[in-house]
Amino acid sequence: MSTSVYERPTSQTLMGNETIKVLFVAGSGRSGTTIMARLLGELDGFVNVGEAARYLFDRHLQAKNLPCGCGQSVPQCPFWRDIVKEIPADVSDSGAALVRMRTFPWLLVRGRNAISAQYEAILAAISGVYRRVAQDTGCSVIVDSSKNPANALLVSLVPGVELHVVHVVRHPQNVVASWTKSKGYLAVHPARRVIAWWWSYNILAEALKLRAKTYRRIRYEDFVLNPAALLRQVGRDTVGQELPSSFLEGTEATVHMQHILAGNPDKFGSGKVKIGDTQTAVAGSRKLLVDLLTFPLQFRYRYLP
Repeated sequence: MSTSVYERPTSQTLMGNETIKVLFVAGSGRSGTTIMARLLGELDGFVNVGEAARYLFDRHLQAKNLPCGCGQSVPQCPFWRDIVKEIPADVSDSGAALVRMRTFPWLLVRGRNAISAQYEAILAAISGVYRRVAQDTGCSVIVDSSKNPANALLVSLVPGVELHVVHVVRHPQNVVASWTKSKGYLAVHPARRVIAWWWSYNILAEALKLRAKTYRRIRYEDFVLNPAALLRQVGRDTVGQELPSSFLEGTEATVHMQHILAGNPDKFGSGKVKIGDTQTAVAGSRKLLVDLLTFPLQFRYRYLP
């Protein structure tokens, strides 16, 4: 399995508080982040919260009323309803405006020196959510699949949080093909917008290695061939040891119900899950256009000869 990994030196825990490990799954949408996060959430001591860093601090996303992975609405979900009540309304209202891709370079360069009072409120709320989840579940690693590098960068600035990043890349042909077809409650998007997302999310996700404790990039096409190898690698990255994955048999996994925020409809249900890649690509002139507009990163990620 081909991966790219980068590890920064260990930093001291701030203010003597217990450090919370957050494993952030980054990458463009429809790149396999949901199934990867679900598998990671099955590891001992790991809990998958879906797109918590994005969903809980974006009132516009909450207005879509996307159900939790348990099937209930978030305000009615026994796992999330009390946690959501503790988030100040003004934080959710301002989150969508403050956590944007356009602010990424500024936050990346300046770090906590760039933090204003509004950002401090979001950081405090994120810290409160993660600590409450860790307390309620007894898990030491929180898996967040918000994907957006801007959310991951903000998480890295939360005092007492140790950020680990798994960056998932997938062939742009498959990503474009997936986004241009309807899937449950998710909207359909034109190819030009998907290509822009694919570029920006992947480029900025690579920059997260400057802020994360560990960063690992993996191609989804390699992951589906040997998912157990990824789980072993992530275990070593985050907790320093390989973790048992008895729930996994080859490319089939037994997955339990998880309280996943946002994400695609694949988050629902439990039981046997087949891990694979449909490899549905765009055709004709659109295929050529996608290749022309993405070939530099395709070459970097070894999708071109």
